Amino acid sequence: MNLLIIVAHPKTESFSFAMTQKILSQAEERGDTVNVIDLYRDENQLPFFVFDDANDVPIRKETKYFQEKISKADQLIFVFPYWWGGMPSILKNFIEWNFSKGFAFKYVNSKPKGLLVGKSVKVYTTTGAPSIIYKITGANRRIRKTFQQQIVNFCGMKLTSFNIYGGMDKSSTNTEFILNKVTL
Repeated sequence: MNLLIIVAHPKTESFSFAMTQKILSQAEERGDTVNVIDLYRDENQLPFFVFDDANDVPIRKETKYFQEKISKADQLIFVFPYWWGGMPSILKNFIEWNFSKGFAFKYVNSKPKGLLVGKSVKVYTTTGAPSIIYKITGANRRIRKTFQQQIVNFCGMKLTSFNIYGGMDKSSTNTEFILNKVTL
């Protein structure tokens, strides 16, 4: 299986990178082919997404590079911290550039049709506050639903796993215990 891990955290010593390493090790043990895109350090950085015409977004060389990696992947794995009610802006920017009309979806009779059919998606995200806070307020449900309906399903993919690990800002959090829960 060809896996593409997309990690969006500015610090390589973060729990997001610890999860990425765990997933990478598990994938290599299974014999999978794995590519990792570190959005903060990849040499193919994309500028802030802007366009003059939503129906004619320019295809940049960086976009071609990332879309080729997406095309080759059977499974996309997103790893990121859950900040301000959503994903980091660098990940949103990556999605806006690369999951574009004509590549990830098209419109047929004014209805969207996903073009990335056959690809599965897994999400691993962390929060600073304890998980119970996000459950009580419905925040966990909102981010999962938004990610599933507005990105994954919209592009024709299938969400197979959405994992939220809370309490990462507490010194008492047993990160080793949580890391053991991270499975591919």
